[in-house]
Amino acid sequence: LNLVTDSAYVANIIKRIEGSFLKEVDNKDLCSYLLCLKKLLEQREHKYFISHIRAHSSLPGFLVEGNAQADKLTMVISNTLPNIFEQAKLSHAFFHQNAQALMRTYLISKDQAKAIISACLDCQLVQPPVSTGAVNPRGLQSLQLWQTDVTKYPSFGRFKNIHVSVDTFSCAVFASLHIGETAKHACQHFLQAFVSLGVPQEIKTDNGPAYRGRTLDTCLKNWGVRHIFGIPNSSTGQAIIERTHQTLKSLLDKQKRG
Repeated sequence: LNLVTDSAYVANIIKRIEGSFLKEVDNKDLCSYLLCLKKLLEQREHKYFISHIRAHSSLPGFLVEGNAQADKLTMVISNTLPNIFEQAKLSHAFFHQNAQALMRTYLISKDQAKAIISACLDCQLVQPPVSTGAVNPRGLQSLQLWQTDVTKYPSFGRFKNIHVSVDTFSCAVFASLHIGETAKHACQHFLQAFVSLGVPQEIKTDNGPAYRGRTLDTCLKNWGVRHIFGIPNSSTGQAIIERTHQTLKSLLDKQKRG
């Protein structure tokens, strides 16, 4: 018996379930289905083979044609089921509820409710577009955007100031020890980081005095790096580098304890 499915999840389960040990899970329905599948495979009388095929492929062949026929049969069933998201869209088009009302009434996610309101032309005339609240954009490739900040580690004595830079795409980290946290020390850190990781397109820092001076501005311009600042007095504007600080300090503490 040859089985072909466009669900990698189903194909991998069938390949692995035979001879496996199943433990109890919170989803009782899923547990019963897996036990039933395991029992059927163990009591089978004929050999079988299951393979995975890409869904909605335009390649020629009888496998693709058979998969398309199976998709059409399942679409008949799925189309008869109520689409909660479409109901929410139709309701908002008439009543123009806010996101909280849509979430409570139709049990949809917050992102879905915001998407419905953002797509409503009438709502955009009387209120600003829904904000995603994102203040931590990441780079789309390596060396596109760095975040830089200074953290202190008293155990290092005079060199307690650790200047840290992290690539927001690859998460590559460079840290250097310095006596202070002035613009001069920031320039020294960036020159060392450029040698190790390469020269980025942009560097994002906070609005501290060391990063707003003319010395650092000239240094970065000479290297062709664009310098941007986070939102003043915002604790989330540099969240990526703050998490890197915690990880770095945790590793240093572990090495210190041995």
